[in-house]
Amino acid sequence: MDCIELLRELIGLDTVNPPGNEKPAARYLAGILEPMGFKCEVQDLGGSRANLIAVLDGGAGPELMLNGHLDVVPAVGEWDSSPFSMEEKDGKLYGRGTCDMKGGIAAMCEAAMRCAARKEPMKGKLKLLFVADEECSNLGTLSYLKTHERSDYAIIGEPTRLEVAVAHRGVSRDYIDVKGAPRHAALPAGEEDAVMKACRAVRAVKDMNETLRHITHPVLPPPSIAVTMMEGYEKDNVVPGNVRLLLDFRIHPGMDHEQVGQFLDKGFEQAGIEGFQRTLHFYMPGGEIPQDDRFVKLCLEEREHLFGIKSEPQPFDASCEQCFLTKEGIQTVICGPGDIAQAHTVGEFTWEKQVRDAVSLYERIIDRVLYKTNYI
Repeated sequence: MDCIELLRELIGLDTVNPPGNEKPAARYLAGILEPMGFKCEVQDLGGSRANLIAVLDGGAGPELMLNGHLDVVPAVGEWDSSPFSMEEKDGKLYGRGTCDMKGGIAAMCEAAMRCAARKEPMKGKLKLLFVADEECSNLGTLSYLKTHERSDYAIIGEPTRLEVAVAHRGVSRDYIDVKGAPRHAALPAGEEDAVMKACRAVRAVKDMNETLRHITHPVLPPPSIAVTMMEGYEKDNVVPGNVRLLLDFRIHPGMDHEQVGQFLDKGFEQAGIEGFQRTLHFYMPGGEIPQDDRFVKLCLEEREHLFGIKSEPQPFDASCEQCFLTKEGIQTVICGPGDIAQAHTVGEFTWEKQVRDAVSLYERIIDRVLYKTNYI
């Protein structure tokens, strides 16, 4: 099936997370891949949640995995067309998930089916792993890793404009509860008001970012902290006794939550903020693969051959599940059609040409790993 028609079908399957409902999409793809010779497993994760694992087995040799997530974020806001009916206009493909990341999945499927149609023998295994719940709590990937054998190499098809990304920052989200004495709004403000202390906490975050910007990484931008929520209302005429902040802390690979907590506590204490409580909301580590890794070099070479432009390893600007795969020893790059700036937006789109180019790039990489005798 042509990747664009496949993408149209995938956009029509509502996999908004929450609740997810990835099982119909997993079954749909299994129905396409099985007649091409893939052994398919729809891994049940409970309710309407599922992963798809599809394997084309060529015998002894390395295993290459093409990986993506089936779920998408909610389609809020005013769209010019239905977010679940793909629209083509001026070379762009509009719809929820076209960029993040059903475009990558469609390209991976066409590349894999082209390989299945080849007459020459494959030396190893080609695996497609399309998971549930990447957008929330990583249920799909973590469940898969508990129950299945590891691949040697993997490509995650997140949107990178088909650049080869080798690292991503992790994220730690923490609630900061700032406490103070509630009071009548008609009385004079005091420095111990929770609202005033919370404002000082926000200023302290600015100072912490100034410290963080001096931390370097070979590929990634510095760590950073953003305040993504501030709430504390009790009543119209009451200054609340508690204000809650939510901090989104983007961290380098190797920085764990204990280190995050120590950094935040020190920053608030230096700002003279007392009586706050920090609670972990979500943590996901950063991930990376060495820039000089052999698989990285192979992917860069094939990109250069396809486009005629020399390529260098790039960062992936958001978080993704590379961290979980590399932790298990799977040499993993991130490379897919679309621009991450379009992910999660109203009117999300990707480019038709990039989706088709992704098919060619994935096919070239598959050829190098699983058909060329001199790679391994």
